[in-house]
Amino acid sequence: MAKVTDVRIRKGYEEESKVRAVVSVTLDDAYVIHGIKVLKSEEGYFIAMPSKKLKEGDYKDIFHPISTEARQTLQKEVLELFEIELEKLKQQEEE
Repeated sequence: MAKVTDVRIRKGYEEESKVRAVVSVTLDDAYVIHGIKVLKSEEGYFIAMPSKKLKEGDYKDIFHPISTEARQTLQKEVLELFEIELEKLKQQEEE
């Protein structure tokens, strides 16, 4: 399984938005996946893979992990960094 070697928050959104951030993830210091979204639901945060809109109006992922384990690992690592960045922002606002 590819190792997540870097996660970068590319864009943050307001608290009222379901989309809280868009991130780029580097795998094995060799591949980058752009456009992974961090979303918030009533159950908490989760990630959505980059997708494109089809002619019919539906969306199709342009990248996705094949196994549940790979998806869980990717989500865990992205959300851990996202939480760290949120804490940094809160501390800056308090200063």
